Amino acid sequence: MELVRKIMDRELTLLQRDTVEKYYLLDMTLAQIAEERGVNVTTVWRTLLGAMRKIRRFLLLDESEYEETVNSVRKKRGKGCNNPGK
Repeated sequence: MELVRKIMDRELTLLQRDTVEKYYLLDMTLAQIAEERGVNVTTVWRTLLGAMRKIRRFLLLDESEYEETVNSVRKKRGKGCNNPGK
């Protein structure tokens, strides 16, 4: 769980992180999250799906590959890994 939290903190947007926490940790439904945000359920689902794809991608790497990938992503973005503009 510690690795997942690290990935969430470093790689997910604030919206993705919030969606994952509400859905998996607070047991909110997609409909509840959508209503809270004033968006369509499909929008919430796509946000959650994108977040889970990122998490899964990093979980499949070993630790050295993870660090190498994180560093290369940072270089491409030109700043910190959690770029809220993307």
